[in-house]
Amino acid sequence: MHFLLLGASGRTGQHVVSEILSQGHTATALVRTSSNIVPRPGLTIVTGSPLSKPDIRSALAATPSPPSAAIITLNTVRKSDSPFAAQLSPLRFLADSCANVCGVLENAGIHRVVVMSTAGAGDSWGNLPLLSKVFLRWTNVKYALEDHSLVDKEMRLRQLDWTLATDTRTEVRTLGSKGDGMSLSDSVNVSSVARFLIKVAVEGLFIKSAVVVVN
Repeated sequence: MHFLLLGASGRTGQHVVSEILSQGHTATALVRTSSNIVPRPGLTIVTGSPLSKPDIRSALAATPSPPSAAIITLNTVRKSDSPFAAQLSPLRFLADSCANVCGVLENAGIHRVVVMSTAGAGDSWGNLPLLSKVFLRWTNVKYALEDHSLVDKEMRLRQLDWTLATDTRTEVRTLGSKGDGMSLSDSVNVSSVARFLIKVAVEGLFIKSAVVVVN
């Protein structure tokens, strides 16, 4: 299976790339800076921005056969890892990127897309532990959460076969779109998230659904 990857140079995205290639699949990665990703057999690297539809179309055309599915692991960027650090990504970076990708995929007749979200976005906010809500409201992480929530709304308007996978801080345990039963101790490691995203894409699981995943 051939994938289009957005966010492949990020923390989760790098694990997605490794897992895809180890399973014998291939991928095209659209990245802003090619030096941020290691070239490997089976991986086609295209430089560009997910905010640019022409760049996304170039990524689709970079291989003889178009992708069968897209996996999006984009996230916003802050000045440092501190939760109080200034936000560097533009407002709606995630939402506009996903809207652009989905529009190009729809026009190309590619229907499967899996998007990594975050705990607290969309339906899962109501079941987020109180301390997590306080943290998100009082730090600059809130901007990423707001953008992920916009992505949630954007995807639900699309006619694509979408899945929103929300990681909490996989054999994998799923808690539904609302994250019923989430606790402060819940977490999921990056490798498990990567394997889950690929499994969902390949096997057609959780179509038009959001799901919270924990170990």
